[in-house]
Amino acid sequence: MSDQTRPFNPLAIWIPIVMMALGVVIYYNYLVYVQEQQRGEDKNRPAYLGRLERDIELTERDGRKVRLDALRGKIILASWVYTRCPRGCAGVIAKLKALHDEHQGNPAIHLVSFTLDPDDTPEMMQTFARGIGIADDANWWFVNGDKDEVRRYMTQYFKFRPVQDLPEEDRLTPDDKYIHDLRVVLVDARGHVRGSLYDLMNADPEFAKYWDAQLRKDLAWLLKEKPAQPADAPEPKN
Repeated sequence: MSDQTRPFNPLAIWIPIVMMALGVVIYYNYLVYVQEQQRGEDKNRPAYLGRLERDIELTERDGRKVRLDALRGKIILASWVYTRCPRGCAGVIAKLKALHDEHQGNPAIHLVSFTLDPDDTPEMMQTFARGIGIADDANWWFVNGDKDEVRRYMTQYFKFRPVQDLPEEDRLTPDDKYIHDLRVVLVDARGHVRGSLYDLMNADPEFAKYWDAQLRKDLAWLLKEKPAQPADAPEPKN
């Protein structure tokens, strides 16, 4: 009986090739999808504006000495106010108080209100805090420090505009001593200044509403980010 050669079937070659090609197309489309998702997330990620490269010692409203580096690992909401301010400080604090109440009990968030007035004593800051109902809240510091050191720190690291001393003839009241930055700064758990400087007290109500919403959006993003580990925090530079 003679051997018969089985006829060649071209499908035996083309079917695996087609299956491989389909696999490549599916994998490529998956990578494109993932990259598009990542690009969409990157658009919403708060930008990096700087970093708190140095520590600073301050006096809290209860009289104790505190260091800003002790808050590494927490998200910081920083403001620059003073207790007898007749302009926008009360408005800034009211907006931060509303945000504070929304996140009540969240240990990942810490508010720090720096006074730019060297005459603000711990007792005055405590009275100010009591006035807004947060006298015993450990997650909100009201702090003062050396005038020149605080002002350098706030402009160099937090990116606030410098304080301007107001001439007496331009003052609304005897305590109306300064023109200063009323924006709010957001710092992530690794000490990076993020997002923008939020102009919550913008004179245009629509812009003020925009900045209020943007601050909430960026804060929510940072809360989802991986919290800082001890190794992430550099040694403070004094």
